[in-house]
Amino acid sequence: MTHLVSQLSYVLPMAKYNAIIILLLVPTLLGFREVRAQKKAPEVFNGRPAWSPDGKKIAFVSRGKVDVKVNELYVMNANGTDVKQLTSDGYYKKGVCWSPDGRWLAFAGGKDDQWQLFMIQSNGSKQTQLTTFDGHEPSWSPDGKKIIYNSSRNGDAELFIYDLETDRESKFKTGRPNSWEPTWTKDNKILFISPLFTDKQEFYLIDLKNEDLEQITHNGIREFGGTFSPDQSQLAYASQKNGNWDIYVLDLETTKECRLTFHEDNDIYPDWSPDGKKIVFQSDRGPGRSIFIINPDGTDLRKIDN
Repeated sequence: MTHLVSQLSYVLPMAKYNAIIILLLVPTLLGFREVRAQKKAPEVFNGRPAWSPDGKKIAFVSRGKVDVKVNELYVMNANGTDVKQLTSDGYYKKGVCWSPDGRWLAFAGGKDDQWQLFMIQSNGSKQTQLTTFDGHEPSWSPDGKKIIYNSSRNGDAELFIYDLETDRESKFKTGRPNSWEPTWTKDNKILFISPLFTDKQEFYLIDLKNEDLEQITHNGIREFGGTFSPDQSQLAYASQKNGNWDIYVLDLETTKECRLTFHEDNDIYPDWSPDGKKIVFQSDRGPGRSIFIINPDGTDLRKIDN
């Protein structure tokens, strides 16, 4: 160190440019390493995943931290690779679902507090607006000819069916107040939640043939995002049973409930893979919001988006 000081004393009287050089070299001479600022990755909010009927693709919506009122629709391989953007229309999207043949996607798009239903081919072409009134959370019929959705156009939460062949819609009565978030099952029944935005938001199932109504859950707490396993023996959904939102699976025969996620951040919107071996869901575990998959027994939790 004494030798270093003597060197500095010798050169300091030199020209200004030499002094500048010395000042730049001092950190190196003292053994300090250069520290470069690390570029922080931008927060991305991915959500509302929906598995394609063939199990090869997952559709989802995504936005950045800044564009809070706009997100776009994307499709990726089931392992998270080959991400492709399908829309660029400036709408905020939710409620993504595939047609039974995998050729189309339906979704709700909102702009200036006005929500409508849209459909688009899975390659991103032929985007079409279906409704002219309020529409949310679409679900395709097994034959691909109709779409059921919910609307609050009349004040209360109600269900409507849109006929793709006639371009007409009709109200579907469930017999329950404030029915929301319908899912059309393979055996021609409608799963929905009721009453909306209450502390006792339960799942119900109504048969389209005889209008028989069955209450599926009896937890007395807010639940949503219900989806049946391919064999319809289990129901996956999000519940606030333990404070925040977590993913649960209910065995419909034994009524045994299995909690899959235990993170302090919210896990919501589950969707089964067509083979019933995986469940994809949206998670708020940061940074941002991400898409995870998990086995129906709670094992092999993996983040699949980048």
